[in-house]
Amino acid sequence: MYELYMEITNPTEAFTGKKESIQGFAIHGNTGFVLFHTGICAAYDLSSCTREPIGVFRLGSYNTGDPDVRYTNHANDAMFGPTLEGEKYPLLYVTAGNSGETDENGYISYCAVEQIREKDGVFTAETVQRIYYRNDGIDSTPFVTPGWGWPASLVDVQGGWYYMFSARHRTKKEFTRPDNTYIITKFPLPTPGTGDVTLHSSDIVDQFELPLYALFTQGGTIRDGKLWYLFGAGKEKYPDALCCIDLQARDFVLREDLSGTIFGDQEVECCAFLGDSLLINTQNGNIYLRR
Repeated sequence: MYELYMEITNPTEAFTGKKESIQGFAIHGNTGFVLFHTGICAAYDLSSCTREPIGVFRLGSYNTGDPDVRYTNHANDAMFGPTLEGEKYPLLYVTAGNSGETDENGYISYCAVEQIREKDGVFTAETVQRIYYRNDGIDSTPFVTPGWGWPASLVDVQGGWYYMFSARHRTKKEFTRPDNTYIITKFPLPTPGTGDVTLHSSDIVDQFELPLYALFTQGGTIRDGKLWYLFGAGKEKYPDALCCIDLQARDFVLREDLSGTIFGDQEVECCAFLGDSLLINTQNGNIYLRR
């Protein structure tokens, strides 16, 4: 069911003096955009499957730890959203930040909305919007806190919704709680180009919980009303797994154990669709195709 699609090089050393970890992954056309810790992005040609990137650039939200390490852009999830008039590439929604804590804006881990541009083979990116979430007033709603503080940001382009995916507690063994669940929280998608937006608990339009079945949340994507999400660190302690959630039915339609597959002991990171095929990137620079 899974096969190696291509291998990529890690070009980040020229930016920070060391190789940064591979994180988010998104696809537009035949170009794959791989994100790295701190907010470096590399574009790869998925048609030729060439190992070297066709472009490397910093996101507008690039951050190596200013004002402190909590604000480093971990870039652990990314997916394309709507396309603004006159732009070649859709907006890229990136889960930024490196902390489950809060500050005056709300959750430190926010959504950076990036506009990627390319001219004469040179890629650039600009942060055109930041989406923050403040949990104030949650007790006055029928909902629960939408995650322990570091939710992934995902976009339903067709429906015009913005989702946060997280869990009640951290999905690591040392934070195991009997009441832990996945929490999927739905908001209207903030209008692009209207400046930074702060979402509040009063903006939640729907929310549901699902039982925890895999630990170590990674990244995911939404397509045709279904949320695909990855878990695991490629080790016996955190076996790799993939799930698919029907957002209308509010339930799993797929729960797949990847520990005995071609992934072996690799750490899965994020996923995106190339046509009708799901591609999954891993920490060691492999991209796999799911048939």
